[in-house]
Amino acid sequence: MASVLNSLNAGSGLDVRALVTGLVDAEKAPRLALLDARQARVEARISAQSQFRTAIDALTTALSTRTNSGALSGVPSVSDSSILTMRVDVGQTVARQTLEVRALAQAQTLAAAPVSDAGAPVGQGTLTIRFGHVAGATDATGFTPGPLADLLVTIGPSDDSLDGLRRAINDAAASAGAPVQAQIVSDADGSRLLLRGTSGQESGFTVESAGDPALAAFAFTQGSTGMSRTQVAQDARVAVDGVELRRPGNAINDLVPGARLALGKAAPGTLVTISADRDSAELSGIVRDLAGALEELSGIGRELSASNNATGSAGALVADSAARRAMQGLSRLATQSLIAASGNAPQRLMDIGISITRDGNFQLNEKMLAAAVRDHPAAIEAIITAVNRPASFGQSAGALRAIGDNFRAATVATGGQPTSLEREQTDIARQRTLLDTRMQRLSETYTRQFAALDRSVGESKSLQSFLTQQIDIWTKQNS
Repeated sequence: MASVLNSLNAGSGLDVRALVTGLVDAEKAPRLALLDARQARVEARISAQSQFRTAIDALTTALSTRTNSGALSGVPSVSDSSILTMRVDVGQTVARQTLEVRALAQAQTLAAAPVSDAGAPVGQGTLTIRFGHVAGATDATGFTPGPLADLLVTIGPSDDSLDGLRRAINDAAASAGAPVQAQIVSDADGSRLLLRGTSGQESGFTVESAGDPALAAFAFTQGSTGMSRTQVAQDARVAVDGVELRRPGNAINDLVPGARLALGKAAPGTLVTISADRDSAELSGIVRDLAGALEELSGIGRELSASNNATGSAGALVADSAARRAMQGLSRLATQSLIAASGNAPQRLMDIGISITRDGNFQLNEKMLAAAVRDHPAAIEAIITAVNRPASFGQSAGALRAIGDNFRAATVATGGQPTSLEREQTDIARQRTLLDTRMQRLSETYTRQFAALDRSVGESKSLQSFLTQQIDIWTKQNS
């Protein structure tokens, strides 16, 4: 305002635009500085939340990958992998035992007599395929129906050829979901139709023909002279410690608890020894890695949420409630019971050597870890699995996974609902808009006022010039 007065006292013209801009900027600057500082704090908190959230997610994801890979499971051991192979389910071990593969499961196959022309008519009518146990080694000497429904195949004029018959059977089977497939094979003797079912004794089948007598060439029933059986449907027969059991396929998941077997060949009289024990070195390594990762995560959290009264500096999350709850959860992690009590088996992370100091540092007691690995490997596996267990229907998330889930829920917008920091960003933007609007109005007010003042000064200067001229005239006349 002093510059304005100086300009007026000098009687010079006013630079209204410069005066208005200076006054408006002086009015706006402190308010804008407050909004800028507020925006910087919000952005710093969002960045810090993202950093901490990424660290938690990285730990839970890495731990899940490690456990799901079977690192905590037994290491399969099979004495003869040419007879069978074995995979172990996550977290499972297999006691040492012997198996004897006496027979492999196989599917029934039928072959028709060869024909020289695959496009020649084969007859029209119907084929009825019935599923069940077909007795006999080559010919059908008996039939016991199974639970599967019969399959009716209609052979019309467009199907009246070997290729058309193959297509009609496959189309009908696909439509009904029936376990049979037709194909044509050819050699020097001609082309012939093959029918193949699925493995298992109850997956055998007979074929009955009706209509043109020529279709009898594709029948297979007791006493028929049509198709010949080239392979009998049978179950796999496996003896577990001398007890024979049957399964319809060669991939067997329910014979040995926790193990998935794949039969490679029949070897009657040959005993195969299987087992799966945990790798103590791998188990110890996972616990060490978890302790180190928890210490790193805790360090990131302490740095982002720390306050320094001496210097006045503070981490971006020093006043963040979500970060404070996450750090409190980490501080309780080592002492929480993660699995049900079972005798003197460990239940907590601190029982297997992972503890936390008063300063919030995670540390590992190697002596306690070695004893737990030696005496309670299954409990260690259960604890590591439980601490990172994802939430599911009827079961809450594990303690570490819950920390991550809760922090994410508090810091990531879901369902179209913004977070508190996003709402604050929106409010800052609104305040900036309001400030710009107020300053625009103030600028217009100042411009009108100074423009009027400029006109008044101009008029005064004109009057002064006139009076000066008149005085000069009077002075000359009097002299």
